[in-house]
Amino acid sequence: MPRGPGRPRDARHDRAILAAALRILQEQGYAGLTIEGVAARAGVGRPTIYRRWPSKPALVVAALVESSALALPSIDTGTLRGDLLAVQEHQVELMSSPATRRVTAGLVADLTTDPELAEKYVHEYLVPRRAAVWQALERAVDRGELAADADLAFVYDLLVGPLFMRAVVWGQPLPPDIAEQTVDVILAAFGTVSATRHQP
Repeated sequence: MPRGPGRPRDARHDRAILAAALRILQEQGYAGLTIEGVAARAGVGRPTIYRRWPSKPALVVAALVESSALALPSIDTGTLRGDLLAVQEHQVELMSSPATRRVTAGLVADLTTDPELAEKYVHEYLVPRRAAVWQALERAVDRGELAADADLAFVYDLLVGPLFMRAVVWGQPLPPDIAEQTVDVILAAFGTVSATRHQP
């Protein structure tokens, strides 16, 4: 929708607000984040935030989407194993960060009681991340490395689930070889000969 008359939006304010929101999320979690706190940290007024994001959930998810540290990198190594390793190494790096674990644990707890947060977190943050992995899986199907009838949603859950359980739920450090372990499980369960033959 075209912007109405008035002063043009200051991109510096956008960056300051999103950075402040992310820092507060890392320090205090979702429950501890307030629009007033973000405004004070960013050096702007509350109306400046509300003109950009109409609610706390909208701001929080925007901060997560914008963060380059949380963004899933573009992946296309030419092989299923290479693509999945790139995904898992990024996920391991994220889950190994105490700040990321705090943010994730806090958000998961609040998703059950905040429907707006749940909807935005799933559709604006999780779904695009999953879509990037699905593209890699679909390329693998086209190359004949992944079974054509593989349940891609289940494959994605198998990639993320072990990392989440160990790092966030149990609070344990992730072993250095867990990226390879989880990828090899996927290849053994769903890969074809052309995928598994690349394993060492």
